[in-house]
Order: sequence, then structure tokens, then C-alpha cells
Amino acid sequence: MRYTLPLMLALAFFTACKKDKSPDLKDALQYTETQCSDPWAKDVERGNDFPARLESWLETKTGAAIGKPYIKFFKDKAILCYACSCTTGNVIYVWPPAGSEQKFLDLGFRKP
Repeated sequence: MRYTLPLMLALAFFTACKKDKSPDLKDALQYTETQCSDPWAKDVERGNDFPARLESWLETKTGAAIGKPYIKFFKDKAILCYACSCTTGNVIYVWPPAGSEQKFLDLGFRKP
């Protein structure tokens, strides 16, 4: 009996926590990343903080606040070669504010 309340509280806590949902990709602009021919290749280093660095670069280039880009890996989009145009398998998704989409399309993003 004395464990009933703590057990119920723990159960309520764990069921109330929601997992982070993947963002809705159908409304995003997308870019299929290449080995080294992306517009930001010379300015943005790869690493753990790549999404934040890319966000900063994109916001500087477009003048539009986009929030953190979402990056998803697709095995079927990865091309194993060292040419700059070969794709890595990563697709980068951004949600630009209305009216600024063209600036991202000019950088190579596309609508799904």
C-alpha cells in the first residue's frame, strides 16, 4: 500500500511525457546535401553544431529567420564517391517565413 502513491505518480509522470515529434516535412523546403558543392560549403564547418551554424549562415544570406534546420538521412540518396556533386544522403529541411521562400529556392532548396 505504501508504494501505491509513488508508483501511481511515476506512472503518471512517464505517460504524461511526450516524445519529440518529427517536424511536418510536407510544408518545408528541402535541400539534398552534396559532398562539397553546397552554397555554404566553404563557410560552414561540419560537426555537432552544424545545424546551428547552417541556420546562422542561411539567416545571414537570406535575411529571414528560419529556426534550426532539420536534417534527415536517407540511405537511398547517399552516393559513395568523392566528387563534390555526389550526395551524402542528408536532406536538409527549412521552414522560411512567407514571402522569403524565393531566397531559399535561389540557394538550391526546392519544394517537395
